[in-house]
Amino acid sequence: MTDSSAIQPLPPTQRAARARDLRAVATAAGLVLLALALVGQLGWIAAIVGAGVVGGAAALWFYGTVGGAAETTDDPDIAILAARRLAEQEKAFRVALVEALPEPAVYIDAQGRVEAANPAARKAFRFVGAEPQLTAVVRRPELLDAVADARQRGEPQWFEFVERDETDRYFAAVAAPLGAGILISMHDLTDIKRAEFARVDFLANASHELRTPLTSLSGFIETLRGPARDDAEARDRFLEIMQGQAERMRRLISDLLSLSRIELVEHRTPDGEADLAAVIRETVAALGPVAGEKGVTVRVTGAEQPILVTGVRDELAQVAQNLIDNAVKYSEKGGVVEVDLAAGLSGDAAAARAGRLWEDAGHMSIVSAAVQPGQGKCVSLRVTDAGPGIERQYLPRLSERFYRVDPGRGLRPGTGLGLAIVKHVVQRHRGSFLVESEPGRGSAFGVVLPMIPLR
Repeated sequence: MTDSSAIQPLPPTQRAARARDLRAVATAAGLVLLALALVGQLGWIAAIVGAGVVGGAAALWFYGTVGGAAETTDDPDIAILAARRLAEQEKAFRVALVEALPEPAVYIDAQGRVEAANPAARKAFRFVGAEPQLTAVVRRPELLDAVADARQRGEPQWFEFVERDETDRYFAAVAAPLGAGILISMHDLTDIKRAEFARVDFLANASHELRTPLTSLSGFIETLRGPARDDAEARDRFLEIMQGQAERMRRLISDLLSLSRIELVEHRTPDGEADLAAVIRETVAALGPVAGEKGVTVRVTGAEQPILVTGVRDELAQVAQNLIDNAVKYSEKGGVVEVDLAAGLSGDAAAARAGRLWEDAGHMSIVSAAVQPGQGKCVSLRVTDAGPGIERQYLPRLSERFYRVDPGRGLRPGTGLGLAIVKHVVQRHRGSFLVESEPGRGSAFGVVLPMIPLR
């Protein structure tokens, strides 16, 4: 270690700039002294002496500093400390830059680690910890190739990729060199893509499903205007059928719109609170007249106390409405529909109670997102009908749009969208949706949702 130091001369451009600045300061000071002498505020001798002092001081400052910009020590410890401090400052700048971006953004260092990531990126890709490898966060080859190309070519690379998960997410992104690493900024296209898919699906499904009732209505109208024009009995019968077809179209359009709205926001986890017990009580009360007309009793257990879950109340009401209405519709006259709520269960226990109670029945997990051990308690909702049951081979397709099992095997005609709506709502709420059914015994549909502890 040595105490010697070396003076590094200023580059010519900096030397010229330094001289120009000092000449301007000296000239300005001289002009001020001259003005004071002219107005009599200062003697001429004092003004001349002051101007000389200012000019001399400027000259001494110039010639005393242009020879060296700064003293650089030969002490390696101080040099290492300075380099480390500079690296920390640069990293702090990169982290602040990434944090300031509103959409998902990450900075990848020269070793391929995620040096910085803003909250939007951590939420989108669900990773924790300090500086993980990029390949542990996003495995899409499009993104990895863009990072490699940006590093190799030294210019920004634009690309799109799809992050496959429970619900796919679509991104338009750019990977741009920044320092020794790569800055990746992304624009979430999921809402736009889902709107496009929903529009296409809606048009295709609506045109297909509406064709039958519209054809039926058209035929009845033609008959009423022709052969049945003066047949009062036939006219009343046909008008009743037409009213039923119009009601079917209304339900179909309502269900299609509900399904489209849910699919548009399915990738967003709800952040509100809802009392599931209150939702169940209100739904059962609303369906009371329908059950009474059918001669079916709806029996509810476990809904006496509030049960808070993370979710959207209206969407959870759709789940309860579809499950209980289906159970009433498919139950035989005089049957009992069981609606069972159980709170404070582990994920496995809630799933078992919701859809694993009958040993010999066929079982199916339509949506699986059970809470892992240590991640909190769950609530299970199980709706059991008194119908003929569904054979095992039909269970995997129950939540498909417009899928209906042969009515002779237990399912009544309907829009075929109710269970699809339940599936997407449960998936949006990061829950589980299960079914078990046994011919001759009935069917049970269960939902598992994470709870919010009472405060």
